[in-house]
Amino acid sequence: MPSNSPSAFSGTSRRRWPDRRSSGAEGGFGVSAARAARYAQGMVGRTLHGFFDEQFLRCLERLHLLAKRLAARAPVGARASRRLGDGLEFADHRDYAPGDDIRFLDWPYYARMEKLLLRLFHQHSEADVSILLDCSASMAPGGAGEKFDYARRAAAALAYVAMGGLERVWIFPFSNTLGEPLRTGRNRGQIVEVLEFLSTLRPSGRTALRACADRFVGALSGEARRPGPVLLLGDLLDCGDELSDSLSRLQLAGCDVTVLHVFSPHDADPRLAGPVLLRHAEQDAQLSIQATKDVLNAYRAAWKAFATTCEHACLARGATYVAAPTDAPLEQLILHAMRRAGVLGE
Repeated sequence: MPSNSPSAFSGTSRRRWPDRRSSGAEGGFGVSAARAARYAQGMVGRTLHGFFDEQFLRCLERLHLLAKRLAARAPVGARASRRLGDGLEFADHRDYAPGDDIRFLDWPYYARMEKLLLRLFHQHSEADVSILLDCSASMAPGGAGEKFDYARRAAAALAYVAMGGLERVWIFPFSNTLGEPLRTGRNRGQIVEVLEFLSTLRPSGRTALRACADRFVGALSGEARRPGPVLLLGDLLDCGDELSDSLSRLQLAGCDVTVLHVFSPHDADPRLAGPVLLRHAEQDAQLSIQATKDVLNAYRAAWKAFATTCEHACLARGATYVAAPTDAPLEQLILHAMRRAGVLGE
């Protein structure tokens, strides 16, 4: 689809957002957790009501993105003064998984304990953080946009963490095409703009992950941006082989990819009985079934196989896979699951 085509996202603003920064030094956060929480909770009609509370924001302020790849250029930002001789600051360990870069294995630890651990580092680079948010129609089912609301709250939390580490953040909505992004400065002062931008998005259209990944990589080259952390949030439905192909494209471009697989309880274990008419969320197709016990058991088995395939595709392409069930509190995903996966650290 041409870049000047109408947006695939109903209600999405096509405005280019300037790189606004808070007054004073670039390194200033610009807005306190208390003030950000008041903005997030009080902007009814303009942002998502009750997006975060102050306690959660304070927890986010202690977190940083961790790097799995070596930085190619000198670091910038507040953490630069704490760097080690190679420009990276050791942060933590996590268990090794197939597909991880073996250069980061802690061999002395293995010699002592015979266990493979991967060394993680605080992110020190001039590369921006990119968040790719699935806005396809399949994100809408499950209550009042359950998956979509959960995904954009997670996107906002991750943007807040990255901005707190003095990283620039780009948020790209995508479905059948890559939407116009929001670009932030290197401070938390733009959290309100992030919430406003996310609140304008609506799930619509089909999923074209490979085409969107190609366009994203092309944008990196066209804007002379260095590849950096990429956080992909979506339900991965209707991706098929496109997930593996897209991850390969991002990996070859030098991106450090984390996939948050967002799914609802209904996705994994639908509560159906009797005759049911199923309608495809992204295509003009429907299917009549008898929701018997055997049929539901077969569906659950197929779902588990699908989730496993997605995880293996990520690991095979060097990406980090994080399951993000929407019935788990967002705090659990960000503060625990993503830290266990080695994506975030204190």
